[in-house]
Amino acid sequence: MKKLRGQSIKQENLHEITIDRNFLTKNYQLHLNKDACNGCGICYEICPHEAIKIHPSTVFEGRLLERPSIDIDEDVCILCGECAVLCPLNALTMKLDGQENTTIIENEAFPELLKEIIICKEKCDPACELVCQKECPTEAIKISTKKSENGKIEITNIEVDESSCLYCKRCELVCNQNAISVKKPFKGRIKLNENICPDGCVACADICPSHAIEIVNGKPKVTKEFCIFCSACEKICPKEAIKVERDWIFHTEIKAAAWLTALKKLTSCETVAKELRIKSVKRRTNVVKAREASLHRKFNPSSCNQAEEFLKILIKCKK
Repeated sequence: MKKLRGQSIKQENLHEITIDRNFLTKNYQLHLNKDACNGCGICYEICPHEAIKIHPSTVFEGRLLERPSIDIDEDVCILCGECAVLCPLNALTMKLDGQENTTIIENEAFPELLKEIIICKEKCDPACELVCQKECPTEAIKISTKKSENGKIEITNIEVDESSCLYCKRCELVCNQNAISVKKPFKGRIKLNENICPDGCVACADICPSHAIEIVNGKPKVTKEFCIFCSACEKICPKEAIKVERDWIFHTEIKAAAWLTALKKLTSCETVAKELRIKSVKRRTNVVKAREASLHRKFNPSSCNQAEEFLKILIKCKK
């Protein structure tokens, strides 16, 4: 059946899903990289129209045979882009007329997540054996080196592919030269109850994208600093031994209710209340500053000095 202009067209293969919606003047596209997706379900949780469905994982004898996967109903999806903004693995992207652009951010209905990685090349020393590049779980860090005339290895260039960076802080914490600074977009907690973990089960370690979970002496161990709080481990654990809680999401300032709805789904009512309190304090602070600025404009010291000089002249004249 031929699709009419304005209707969504879905294309899918083993590695990706693409949904296109063409209008007379604009083309919207939502793209899912299946290879990058671990089925964490954040997109499913926040989708305002329930257009995303999750196919469960396959775990056999404690090993992850098949990751959870997501599917998108093109007839329900409105291509708002909320899923693309919040995907912690950068598996979802939105494009407008071929350029990466999220409409919901452009229309100021949703914030941008505050995430950042900074590498100070001046502090880098190849004597570290480029441990940040080796430890990066997505190979997002690429370091170029050359051998100088005296035989010494020098770093010539450092590149970070932010489209694949998880902002997991792994590179920052393994760097012994304090050359890397990473800001995570999500803040939270991960709790593991080893006592109820099934013997030989390593499914949580298999699905963890940042290698925050490793198997030590047959039991999973969590390095909390590496966790990106995607909660994929929690969802596939057969014994519910893992609990992931998101306390905060760092983002640009936004006023729209759509964000508060998404925030409640991903965190808690307490986090939403905290955000509203912070916004209220900011508003009051801004009001006070505006009043102070207004009073300062009214009270012009130069005008007072001129008045004093004028009074002095009048007194002299009277004398």
